[in-house]
Amino acid sequence: MGARDGAFDHGPASGEVLILHGFTDLLAPDMRVRLMACLSPEEEARRRAFAFPRDRDLFLLAHAVKRLALGRCLGVDPQDLAFARDPSGKPFLAGPFLAGSSQAGAGPGFSLSHSGTAVAVAIAGTPLVGVDVEALAREVPLEAMAMIMADAEVADLSAAGAAARPRAFAYWTLREAFAKAVGLGLSLPPNDVSFQLAGSGPAGQETPAVAHLAGHLGAAGDWHLHQCDLGPDYLLAAAVRAPCPVVWRLMPMERFLAGTTP
Repeated sequence: MGARDGAFDHGPASGEVLILHGFTDLLAPDMRVRLMACLSPEEEARRRAFAFPRDRDLFLLAHAVKRLALGRCLGVDPQDLAFARDPSGKPFLAGPFLAGSSQAGAGPGFSLSHSGTAVAVAIAGTPLVGVDVEALAREVPLEAMAMIMADAEVADLSAAGAAARPRAFAYWTLREAFAKAVGLGLSLPPNDVSFQLAGSGPAGQETPAVAHLAGHLGAAGDWHLHQCDLGPDYLLAAAVRAPCPVVWRLMPMERFLAGTTP
């Protein structure tokens, strides 16, 4: 199903994914103070450990908005949330919120991504969700991107001519979002999943799709994908496993933060 820019007045239902997106230039001094108050001591230590201010800002925006969004979804203070990681490193809600975490097989799930000055946070009513945002100006060789792609995707790039680079970024962001959703990251074998880009295939479908999926990762038809530009310089992709049609709700972080209490 399509994307909406509706108000965030409740937590995502099982067929909804909320994607909050923004840039670090929204971190005015008062906003910075407000968001820093949301971090746990461990998160603040991680933030301070980054050598460069840009990286500290990316971490702050991503993790504070994550806490604010999940807190609003669950009806609790953001500072009260607890998190842990499963054996593969995928984070999930923990402590008193364990019953609603990916560990227990229920939502809400969440995923974070940042690149350049852009940040994206995805919140879903189901645990297997992933998001990726990439700066299109990144000087990544096509050969390097092709190393993590399925054979069918590499063949598509080889035949794409001048369109190879934008198609490579499209495949790359979809793959990163999917890998985050299943908790495998770079350990995802390239040929365990392949994607069909929007506008491809005999039907020229409007949205990207999973073209092939290894059996241990479930049924391809249970996976839903979304991809869009964030202005002229960034590309965003998201993936979620859900047994029903999905509504993607995209919202600028400025709008979300304006609707949350300090």
